[in-house]
Amino acid sequence: MYIESQISSVPGYQPACDLGSFSSCSKVFTSPWAHILSHWGLVEKGSQLDLSLPQLAIPYFVVLMFYPVARRKLSFGPTLYLAAGVGSLAFTIYLACILKFVLKEFCVICFSTYVINGTCFTCILRDYLALKRGRGSTKKKD
Repeated sequence: MYIESQISSVPGYQPACDLGSFSSCSKVFTSPWAHILSHWGLVEKGSQLDLSLPQLAIPYFVVLMFYPVARRKLSFGPTLYLAAGVGSLAFTIYLACILKFVLKEFCVICFSTYVINGTCFTCILRDYLALKRGRGSTKKKD
């Protein structure tokens, strides 16, 4: 969010994540996909709801922090988080394809976020599978 605001408000701003011709986060952050809701036509460009991808990611990661509580308090918590993780992973793959094939860029910050999303999904999936195995082994044998 900081880089995006600096690019739009400071003339000639060159972010440190612009690593040369092969990597330009400023090009990515100023592309139409940086504000995906307006790009998809779901909200008006420049409106209060025209949130950037980092602004949309913050609530998702905050919700992820509550996974340990949700898995203990809600019987459907692990399933709900797994579904959210699948959606997040699909969206990450979509954004990675846009980055690679449409924008033809490499963005260090974007890639780091993809790794974090993949790691979060892997942890949720492993926990979900472990819970399923644990529940299956506690069934009574006749």
